[in-house]
Amino acid sequence: MKTEVIGKNNVDIAVVSSDKLVITDVLSALDFIMTVKYETDCTNIALNKEAVIDDY
Repeated sequence: MKTEVIGKNNVDIAVVSSDKLVITDVLSALDFIMTVKYETDCTNIALNKEAVIDDY
């Protein structure tokens, strides 16, 4: 999982890309959000579609 913080219009966005599934259910989504928030202090997060399970 690669995370990059991009600042635009005084707003920081955590852009996350991953080759593996990161979000497979509600608990993994919450864990992902809190991990990114802790590591980057960003509340705005973008994640590539391939990292989210199709059923979600």
